[in-house]
Amino acid sequence: MTRGRDAAAAPRQPIAPPVGKHVMPALDGDISELEAAVLGGLDRDRLNQLAECLFTLNNRRFGPIPGAYIVMCTEPGRRWCVGQLSADRARPVVLFKELEFPTPAAAQRAAGRLRRARGEQSPMRSL
Repeated sequence: MTRGRDAAAAPRQPIAPPVGKHVMPALDGDISELEAAVLGGLDRDRLNQLAECLFTLNNRRFGPIPGAYIVMCTEPGRRWCVGQLSADRARPVVLFKELEFPTPAAAQRAAGRLRRARGEQSPMRSL
């Protein structure tokens, strides 16, 4: 179990789409090795659809969704990592490598601590 300041780092800035393109933008920067390993084999069109749904959940804003933390299995039966849902077509889940744990319960507790430390609540969509 490791913890670092990277988990609480400010989110990166978005890249604007080219003029005339009406696509959801992506955040500047490459995905991490861990995210590439976990998300790399998934259908890109489905990930795009997920990002569009998350965009709606996030009140039509892109980027990480405050309070929307998840636990994702990174090694079947061995490692679980805390992540944050993000309305971003390139990476709909941002994984925090420094918050990787041997059990899902430990990762869930860490996700709760992270949400409390950042002063966030569960995401709510305004109608």
